Amino acid sequence: MPNGMPNLGDLLQSAQRMQQEMSRVQDELAKKTVDGSAGGGMVIARVNGKQQVLSVTIEKAIVDPDEIEMLQDLVVAAVNQALAKASEMAQDEMSKITGGMMLKVPGLF
Repeated sequence: MPNGMPNLGDLLQSAQRMQQEMSRVQDELAKKTVDGSAGGGMVIARVNGKQQVLSVTIEKAIVDPDEIEMLQDLVVAAVNQALAKASEMAQDEMSKITGGMMLKVPGLF
């Protein structure tokens, strides 16, 4: 084997370790939560690190049957903010184990 060329067995072991570490981080991310809010905190969306919406809280004061579109917009804004925070958190955690060489893999985060 030429000098400077990594051993295939070592590469496979390294890839396996990284896969195990990524799986561990994904499990941890499922336990972490972030909140997004809109309307000055009148709508709050809670999302976990796997970008799953866990809850949406709406203050009664903003529930007006004549303003449903505004409420819908606030819910969407709060959820989108929470999802963006969760995505950033996941990328930060994964970059720790990939040495900052995080690839954009659709569906991963």
